Amino acid sequence: MSVIRELQLKDYVTLLGTMFGTATIILSIMGVIDGNQTTIALAALIWVGAMTCDLLDGVVARKLKQTNEIGRELDSLSDAVSFVVAPGVLILCASLNGDFPALIPNQFVVIGVFVLIFFGITRLAWYNVANVGEGYTGLTTPMTAGFLVIFYLVHYFFDQLGGTALSAYYTALNPVSYFLSNTLTIMLFLIIMGIFNIAPFLRYGINVQKRRGIWKYLIIILGILMVFTIVAARGFLGTGFGIIVGYTLNTFFVFCIVAYIIYGFYHYLELRRHSEPESQ
Repeated sequence: MSVIRELQLKDYVTLLGTMFGTATIILSIMGVIDGNQTTIALAALIWVGAMTCDLLDGVVARKLKQTNEIGRELDSLSDAVSFVVAPGVLILCASLNGDFPALIPNQFVVIGVFVLIFFGITRLAWYNVANVGEGYTGLTTPMTAGFLVIFYLVHYFFDQLGGTALSAYYTALNPVSYFLSNTLTIMLFLIIMGIFNIAPFLRYGINVQKRRGIWKYLIIILGILMVFTIVAARGFLGTGFGIIVGYTLNTFFVFCIVAYIIYGFYHYLELRRHSEPESQ
């Protein structure tokens, strides 16, 4: 068992994150088998644990000054499970479960999942061998996964408002209404987010790279707030309060990630504009 002796504390944190990602996949599949939307939503919330571990393994490594070759491989493989396969399976299972209006047959969403996994794995392999330098190109797999999981949670919480007076009020403001939350646009979102993983037109400088952990902290805080407010709502304030808070928080983060993507494109245009005089 010499391999076990090679593992350091940071590696166990990474492996714990892999378990959270695996639990997300298993619960998503169970949700389809049982026809239970709540089980799939629970899978999405458990995914926050994978994001937490992805952040903490780096913190542990820096604080304890731990480095090893196996750790780099574990980190990449864990990312493949938690941030590429897990969100794809989550969205696919939600579609197969009938959670989204079927503008096209639910099974067609698997096309988007294949594209997402293809480009997500390609990005992870490219990141392992490329000389990244300052900043990075394309959307990171945790950010892609965060968008997809939070997008689903926005739809889930909005769906829970159905049949109430609040539903009519929020319909006009809901950014993930039937126009966006149907099987056709879900498939397109998966394809687009997959392409964004290696998109040369999304560029982020060294300052963004240094602050990338802030986004992970925000997603973790989001998950904790959702769990707290939902539990508190059920126990003290009525279920509707927890649903509204969960919907509002997730909607806010969808806009934040969209703004992050727009910034990457803007930074790409700025770099291109500054490089043009030099090439003439």
